[in-house]
Amino acid sequence: MTGDRSAPPDTRDLLRKYQLQPKRSFSQNFLIQPDAIAQIADAALAMGDQVVELGPGLGALTHALLERGARVLAVELDRDMIGVLDAEFANWDRLEVRLGDAAHFDLEAYSDGCGAKLVVTGNLPYQATGAIIRRVVAQRAVLEGAVLMVQKEVRDRLIAPPATKEYGALTVFTRAAFEVETVCRLRPGSFYPPPKVDSAVVRFTPWAEPLAEETESFRQVVRAAFQMRRKTLHNALRALGDADRSARALSEAGIDPGRRGETLSVEEFARLSQCWDSGV
Repeated sequence: MTGDRSAPPDTRDLLRKYQLQPKRSFSQNFLIQPDAIAQIADAALAMGDQVVELGPGLGALTHALLERGARVLAVELDRDMIGVLDAEFANWDRLEVRLGDAAHFDLEAYSDGCGAKLVVTGNLPYQATGAIIRRVVAQRAVLEGAVLMVQKEVRDRLIAPPATKEYGALTVFTRAAFEVETVCRLRPGSFYPPPKVDSAVVRFTPWAEPLAEETESFRQVVRAAFQMRRKTLHNALRALGDADRSARALSEAGIDPGRRGETLSVEEFARLSQCWDSGV
């Protein structure tokens, strides 16, 4: 089925129709702003048409994706929402609805099964945002990209430059794999029920070549640098158990041992982790 572009049923009408209430335990704040829904769908389809939608809820974004020609796998943890999706989208043959936890969904296996790279999208549940982004980063090789709704403060961390309070391990791990851009910002009134924070839609575009390979050494060095932000890099890396190795790695990387980790670029972290390996 293709169908003309039209507005999906109103969120509140669907909740009444199926006698449901938004569940705090699932962080259910349904996006109801039509322009934002269209922007997310357009941004996702600009990357590819094999889409994995995480947490589709009542299907407002699902509807927009399908109208634009996407093939959609909707991964939903709430069985009540699955019941709504199955009923409302029964005639769409390009949609598969699957019960599952977005934070643990195996993108690599699904990509292999359908023989295509994926675009990941969705309005992420707040309590699972970090875990989902880390999973997207870890499985970047099978992605055309991602377009995700997150809290504004998470967006701020993802796009933060070095030497700012928002810049941290999440920034480094994500930007090693992706160029990160803001698609739009949304106020609480764009959702039902309205959350207490602003949100943002963020586009993740894979680099042709990652800025850094996320090796075990890279993870260790980055985490050590940010676990004790006030410490110098030399002292932070000493916590990994080898002061001489710390000094050698910093020297070989051409990085002042008196700097703090929060001042290093992604590329500098990549160079430091490589020198850390060579200093074994």
